[in-house]
Amino acid sequence: MKAGKENNWGHKIAGIGNSLGAWLIVILMALILSVTTKAFLTPNNIINVVRQISVNAMVALGASFVVLGGEIDLSTGMASTFAGCNAALMMTKLGMPMIPAIIICLVVGVLVGCFTGFIVTILKIPAFIGSLGVQYMVQGATLLLTNSMPISGLSEEFLVLGRGYIANVIPVPTVIMAVFIIIGAIVLKYTPFGRSVISVGENATAARLSGIDVTRTKIAIFAICGFCAAAAGIVQASRLSSGQPASGGDLSLQALAAVYVGGTFKGSMLNTLAGALALGLVNNGLNLMGINPYWQKMALGIIIVLAVLFDQYRIKKSTARK
Repeated sequence: MKAGKENNWGHKIAGIGNSLGAWLIVILMALILSVTTKAFLTPNNIINVVRQISVNAMVALGASFVVLGGEIDLSTGMASTFAGCNAALMMTKLGMPMIPAIIICLVVGVLVGCFTGFIVTILKIPAFIGSLGVQYMVQGATLLLTNSMPISGLSEEFLVLGRGYIANVIPVPTVIMAVFIIIGAIVLKYTPFGRSVISVGENATAARLSGIDVTRTKIAIFAICGFCAAAAGIVQASRLSSGQPASGGDLSLQALAAVYVGGTFKGSMLNTLAGALALGLVNNGLNLMGINPYWQKMALGIIIVLAVLFDQYRIKKSTARK
């Protein structure tokens, strides 16, 4: 009887862990950091963490659509940088108003995504190689346009996007991120397009036989990814108070890490947010502990591997129980 009760409790705990998914990792990390670092639970630090993950979460949102569609995009970091630098150039050098400059950069982001989708779907180049090629093209274009120099002198109006607060409490980038996550979740779960993306990612041949235009769907997910990367780049430029040609170096891989740590391939955009938050907590905790930045990168890589292994283990146990 006692063994049966213990087994029942074990199933309940496993069920809670399975339902929470990546959020269980976030909760555990938050508990560990709250015990090991006194400054972690301060309101200013919590707000800082949420603000810091905003850019990565927005890029990861776009990457989620691509991953769910069965592809990968390595160009998002440079596409983000390209958009931020272009927005800064248009506003400072050309004297363009903020709104038109932002719209143009978002459209360019979509075009970059469509170009990547064209390479992958029409030219049949593997997504890994095709998007890597686009990354270098966009990086070269960014360096040529900026002459490898930061673009400063941005207006206070533009800086609100990355540095402003609503009611002196909620960071504006967090609000923008929340809007993106909510729209992404609705599109994925409640629209025919979202269901098509998941169908294509699971089995493109079966999706094609069921009447889904696989080519159009894949180009669309790359376009969405380009749009999200461009929006994130604009917020990043605002937050840095300048267009920085080197600002998106690790962004592609960090976004993909958020997708896989979060387990977004199971079809939930909230998992992407959990993955981005988990990575943000790692960075924040290591900074608060005063750990050397070089060791931070190593620790982050180890934690990413362990988080994905944990998720795979959890899925296997869940499948075995069923």
